[in-house]
Amino acid sequence: MKKNILIVLSLILFTCFNAFANKVKLDSYYIGFKKINIKSEQTSEAFPVALVYPTNESSKIVKFGHFKMNLSVGANIADGKFPLIIVSHGSGESHLGHKSIAFELVKNGYIVGMPLHPNNNFRNNSAEGTIQNWKNRPLHIKATINSILSNNKILNHINVDKIGIVGHSAGGYTALAAAGGKADTSHIINLCINNPKINEPFCGLVKENKLPSESILNIGDKRIKALVLMAPVGILFKSENALSNINIPTFLLRAEKDQELTEPYQSTVIAQNYKNKELLIDCTVPNAGHYSFITPFPDSIKGELGIIAQDPKGFDRKMFHKVLSSDIANFFDDVLKLKMNEGFGAKSCLVN
Repeated sequence: MKKNILIVLSLILFTCFNAFANKVKLDSYYIGFKKINIKSEQTSEAFPVALVYPTNESSKIVKFGHFKMNLSVGANIADGKFPLIIVSHGSGESHLGHKSIAFELVKNGYIVGMPLHPNNNFRNNSAEGTIQNWKNRPLHIKATINSILSNNKILNHINVDKIGIVGHSAGGYTALAAAGGKADTSHIINLCINNPKINEPFCGLVKENKLPSESILNIGDKRIKALVLMAPVGILFKSENALSNINIPTFLLRAEKDQELTEPYQSTVIAQNYKNKELLIDCTVPNAGHYSFITPFPDSIKGELGIIAQDPKGFDRKMFHKVLSSDIANFFDDVLKLKMNEGFGAKSCLVN
């Protein structure tokens, strides 16, 4: 979200992807990798999607720019049908920023698509906080699902009745909106104007009088069967019936020491307005910061990144991601693969 982050984020994310990928030889699969180029019919925007998936074809060292990674690029997908998970990154971030979660999902038999939201990423963040960005983000998710399912070579390996979304920060908003959440920017305006000490990243446009007050009636994608929300933007769903159309299992993770989003205006709003509380797992990650949900960076370059690589004192991001990734995989196993007999228990957070 911060401008100084964007300068070095591209370099760092590929470095981290290299370090993580070189370590990973899955119990049953290698990690397959394809890049898909997509154009949304509704927004007319083109953007790439990184697709990772289970494969039986051995990996090899490949170069991405100046970096080498151990992946099975372009490999065939392993036999069988797998659930599909789409990961929506936060504002100004990268589609590879949650690769630790994506890799764990592949390990557990999932295909994962990671779109780079156009004009709201580390390369180009010109749309951050704009009305068009709030409208377009959920449409990027729909376009990603449509494109993946229109490719028969991929479709033949996907269980189309088992699709889930993982979203961080603005990606959490995106997940809810794609599932049918009714957003309203008037709540952002009221929050920023009535709370001058609030430092939410999207308040800048409000203070410049550049964000119009508008309702966004998102048409829910019924193909989406489950959500994971990590430190999500929730203020746009403050209207009483904003989430009345969402009736699917949702795993909500708050950051106890979120330095970007202020409670009770974000996750609390979502929890309060979620109608079917039996389908909501609402928990808080002790001592976590807003960016703690991003895949850990090497110690050697944390200083260059600033806030995006920093966690509250005493928080171990590397250890957390081992548990977080497992929790998310187990959650989807329960609600998509119906392994309910094992019983889901979140280990990465304290249930509220």
